[in-house]
Amino acid sequence: MEFAPGGDMFEYVVKKGGLREDEARWFFQQLVVAMDYCHRMGVVNRDIKLENTLLNSSPRPLLKLCDFGYSKHEKYQSAPGSRVGTPAYLAPEVILTTKGKVYDGKTADVWSCGVMLYVMLAGCYPFERPEDKHDNQRLQKMIQRILKVDYKPPPHLKLSADCQDLMSKILTADPAKRITIDGIFHHPWYTKNLPPGVIEMNKRPPPTPAGMQTVEQVKLILAEARKAQGNALGAGIETDEYLNDAMDGLADDEALDY
Repeated sequence: MEFAPGGDMFEYVVKKGGLREDEARWFFQQLVVAMDYCHRMGVVNRDIKLENTLLNSSPRPLLKLCDFGYSKHEKYQSAPGSRVGTPAYLAPEVILTTKGKVYDGKTADVWSCGVMLYVMLAGCYPFERPEDKHDNQRLQKMIQRILKVDYKPPPHLKLSADCQDLMSKILTADPAKRITIDGIFHHPWYTKNLPPGVIEMNKRPPPTPAGMQTVEQVKLILAEARKAQGNALGAGIETDEYLNDAMDGLADDEALDY
């Protein structure tokens, strides 16, 4: 297993209180390339967040995407259809999914990357408000804002027009209208200072070596890991029951129609 001595992106962003656009872009470029590779391999992550991205010790840190406990493989597993992940990063279609209904895990991953970009820049979550900190309706209010895509960058945050444009294209409620990975690859904010050849590097990925464990063994390990996980807001969790209570409190007209 590769060692990542630089800690995770959450710690990195907290220490800095938010990143400048150029630095956030550097990490976001790597994140999207990593996500693109996974999607080309048939894997959706479903829990992309700062805590699940690790850094090496380079002066200009390299990002490593980790924790595939809630991932789905299109070859070995069914299509995504359950509410799993971390509430603050969930896409609207994941929140609104019902039993027997599936969603596109790839577009949901794109949304989570957009939330991660926002947090890197602002140092806070897009759909939370400081005044909600001690509110027992905090989760319900956050869900309402996610469904309505109601986010307001802090007044001190001065983002370029290209950055705001890309973020708005990612944080789009309708997954059919949300920008794709290919669209991100060709967006002017993303391509600025992009190293040559990055966009093409995943088109011919190296062969994946055979694993030392069977699929069944991996599933057993993941099942044990899930039992050990807590239910904190910042942790990846199976959210069906957790969100159902909050969803029950929403009026019908507060739900978003695509």
